[in-house]
Amino acid sequence: MKACIVFAHEGKESFCHAILERVTRSLQKQHVDFTVRDLYQMKFQPVFDAADMQNVSNGSASQDVATEQELISEADLLVMIYPVWWWSAPAILKGYIDRVFTNNFAFRYDSDGPVGLLANKQAIVLTTTRESEADMKASGLGDVVKKQIVDGTLAMIGYDVTYRHFAAVPYVDSADREQMLAEVEKIAASVHQPLGV
Repeated sequence: MKACIVFAHEGKESFCHAILERVTRSLQKQHVDFTVRDLYQMKFQPVFDAADMQNVSNGSASQDVATEQELISEADLLVMIYPVWWWSAPAILKGYIDRVFTNNFAFRYDSDGPVGLLANKQAIVLTTTRESEADMKASGLGDVVKKQIVDGTLAMIGYDVTYRHFAAVPYVDSADREQMLAEVEKIAASVHQPLGV
């Protein structure tokens, strides 16, 4: 089994980074071969530009996009870890999705609409906010966050997605944080084999 971890937070001391460490620890315990794509450390270019548009039209990709597509194609498991900013993913992750999950790689259209091309794969999406669960529920914005990447992107292109959001991260005590991280490790440990095996 192979995993590709897409990480989108610039801070080494962040709770997202602690989540990354727990995920990698869990995968190591399971002897899962994984690669981490730290988008900020990679200085990933997130702008889907005219050259990208031309490449998609031609059925090709620039080298940086082709590398990511190959890693994703080879991986049975995709893990995305990111903070929620303005009720969405950080721009660098949105740009990664725009440039990498392209038409005829991640999906195609037929007469009934989009068809996912990355079926029989699993995904784990782990997000954080400073807002509380109660505030997110009352505003409905928690559903917006889930709809954008979990439902509107990954599930649509074929992934079986496990989603967990961690709220009020800056305000919880160390015991609550440890409980959250233990849950992260448990979620990562729940994925053992590719779907259909």
